[in-house]
Amino acid sequence: MSNEYHLADGSPRYGHRTEETDVPATTAIRVEEAAEGAARLGLDEMAAAIDKRLASSWADKPDTSVTTLREQNPEELAAARALVKLHLGTQRQWRMKAQAVRDRQLAGLMARRKASGSAREILALRLGLVIALIAPPAYIVATNQTDVLKLVIAGIICTIAALVGGHFLTIRARVPVMPNIRGPWLAELREDVVNATLVAILQNKGTALPPATAAAAQRGWGSIQEAVAAVAALRR
Repeated sequence: MSNEYHLADGSPRYGHRTEETDVPATTAIRVEEAAEGAARLGLDEMAAAIDKRLASSWADKPDTSVTTLREQNPEELAAARALVKLHLGTQRQWRMKAQAVRDRQLAGLMARRKASGSAREILALRLGLVIALIAPPAYIVATNQTDVLKLVIAGIICTIAALVGGHFLTIRARVPVMPNIRGPWLAELREDVVNATLVAILQNKGTALPPATAAAAQRGWGSIQEAVAAVAALRR
């Protein structure tokens, strides 16, 4: 795949090269680490990372040293963005990846529900709810009743029944609550990954960075990792 992150021969512009160099392999910095880690996030980890970021005082406003670092290194910033996009895709694609991760995480739970028979019970209740919602308007149409008021009333009743029934089924199924991921806050997480990748690229090039600036740029990715560890501890 060709982008700002790769050279013409397909090897990475920053990080590990496909050709041998005089630099020992142990000194190389994996610039892909943050992007690869972000691609492994599930929706629950995303939600926890967003909550942690919103509650952190350091995230109340952009750090001036990080802003300056990004402005002074436009080429490396573009490469960091390209690498992050390579692993995460668009914002929507990143969410879909996270949904797939969550589905895999819940696979054991769903298998347990099926083994206990509760999954079949929930399926039967859902089918019953669908039939109950379709029956009133279908009856009105089948009997050629053209009273618009009856159709409106039936629609209102079906809407209320759908909300109440869906809420009941969600509780009965005992499936963990689906996180509500808001786009602007997810975009902030993405920029945290970009910042950490930018620092890795600059360090890989041998650019000397003030420790405080490097720490500030990597703080967001560190916060994400702490949130992931906290969610993992809850699942034990």
